[in-house]
Amino acid sequence: MSILKLVKEKGPYVIVHNRNKCSGCTVCMIVCSFHHFGVLSYDKSRNQVVEDPDNPGVFESIRCSHCEEPVCAAACPVDAITKDKETGWVFIDNLKCIGCRSCNYACPLSNPRFDFETKVSWKCDLCYDKETGTIDPKCVKYCTTGALQLVTREEARKMLKELYGVEVIGGK
Repeated sequence: MSILKLVKEKGPYVIVHNRNKCSGCTVCMIVCSFHHFGVLSYDKSRNQVVEDPDNPGVFESIRCSHCEEPVCAAACPVDAITKDKETGWVFIDNLKCIGCRSCNYACPLSNPRFDFETKVSWKCDLCYDKETGTIDPKCVKYCTTGALQLVTREEARKMLKELYGVEVIGGK
């Protein structure tokens, strides 16, 4: 079944991180950098795994949440960041990006990330393939513990409430 059909039936899909399952192995970061840049580099990963400073041995994964109302897009002066109306995913057009970093500063997660080599910002695109219109998030696919999952936004809300005890509000 195509991802667009699933999105139309169930709503937008996002990646959720379960910190109770994460070992901090950083395989997700390595496969991300290799998929997008052909290198094994933490600096080129579109997600970051960090240890919780208040809870040693507990890891968080920071990546684009494909917000329902993305402030990164609102901050972009050249409209290089758009939200796909069908899927709900937020994308950066690197050919339009002028490297001003407004999106980096506006995002509450400090994502997107600025690449000093290419002088543009980039973020998680769910490993979207423009030719086929499909997604295949490598971080989810190769997560050794199952800490990363691709779920609907509604399922994500339930999981986050269960994991963190907070209710995520907003949007549909």
